[in-house]
Amino acid sequence: MMTAKKRARLRIGSDVATGWARNLELGNPYAKSVLRALGEYVDGEGMCWVGIPQLAMDCDLSQDTVRRRLAWLEDIGAIGRTGQWVDENGRRNGEGRGKRTTDLVRLLVDADTDAIEARAAGRVVDETPVNSTAISPSWQQGLNSGAEVVRTPPALGQPSQLCDQLISEPEPENPPKSPSGGFPEDRKTIEEGEPTEFAAAFESYVGHEVMRRDLALEEFRLLTPDDRAWCVHAVPLYMAKLRELKQRRPMNFHLWSRTRGFREFAAPGVASAKPAAPQRRFVQGDELKGLAVATQIAERREPRVIRELDLGEGVWTQLPPQVDLTAMAAFAGVDREAWQVVDLGTPQFAAWRDRLALWIGAEPQAERIFLEPYDQNVHGVSSSNPNFRLRKSKQGFRVPAPWPPRRDGTWQVAGEGE
Repeated sequence: MMTAKKRARLRIGSDVATGWARNLELGNPYAKSVLRALGEYVDGEGMCWVGIPQLAMDCDLSQDTVRRRLAWLEDIGAIGRTGQWVDENGRRNGEGRGKRTTDLVRLLVDADTDAIEARAAGRVVDETPVNSTAISPSWQQGLNSGAEVVRTPPALGQPSQLCDQLISEPEPENPPKSPSGGFPEDRKTIEEGEPTEFAAAFESYVGHEVMRRDLALEEFRLLTPDDRAWCVHAVPLYMAKLRELKQRRPMNFHLWSRTRGFREFAAPGVASAKPAAPQRRFVQGDELKGLAVATQIAERREPRVIRELDLGEGVWTQLPPQVDLTAMAAFAGVDREAWQVVDLGTPQFAAWRDRLALWIGAEPQAERIFLEPYDQNVHGVSSSNPNFRLRKSKQGFRVPAPWPPRRDGTWQVAGEGE
């Protein structure tokens, strides 16, 4: 018996989404521009995974303007938004696990177009005012209907504006007026609403003449009052540091504010804590002999000994006295060829490497140790010679004992555990 072939589900393409957005009469050119830009990012289910910075770039608008238009589009039922997170495994989820990321946006192309346009025009739909928070469009069930409105928990495609910390912030209580004049807000209004500290910080920032003031102001407004004062205080310090490092191009002001770059400098009223300079001391005696043994192991050389008129021979250092280094003096003058070899990658090698770094104040390098004597007839001929053979070798340290001395200067005896 032949079974009827299941009809394929209609998928939403970018051309369908942008055409739907283009035909909507919203009376809000910026919101319509954002909606059409969203249509360029839809998948087959009408879902968009695009961040506000990208939308702002596509529409040539500020991020704050895009946020407000997204909230307005959600309020009139043109889109739905759901908060998204990324967990420690990099998986996106809507359950609040991990770090907050870009919202999931769905274009509600199946919703009632007349109802969307009515809300956009401020008319009442189904006896529910446009600016009422009871309106909660859902792509799964269409617009809410009925005289009685019941608020339900948000589901996928039916986001709630009560969600905390949405990446796309909710619209203010009263929807904004349709922008006009080519700018999201009048420049004079922006300047009047600037925090008092902003001008001083921005105008003393090197290269601010070619940076976007609106983006800088937007990020500065998001700072707490304490961070704003910190930012103003840190700008000249940051500029001085750039001059010291001979760097001419600082980070853009809005990015520096967003990443809290000013916190790399001391907060206002807090003196930068400078660590006290370590005291120099003159190493002599058994400790100097132990240092000579350690230097031979780590760098295959003798330490650079100097002579002071009132002190004698020794080495100046800023490292504190080390009892275990003094214990190495027992092997001063012993032929290194008689010492054993600890191979690179073994626990003994790691123990010696870490201890040598403490003794000499530098990272020691493994030594190339040959396992056979040099033979001119096989090791000294050209590689094209049939008698040529590489001289066998390995990497490691030549050391006087399997393990370094303990920090108290004692040594591990034979048969004792590591």
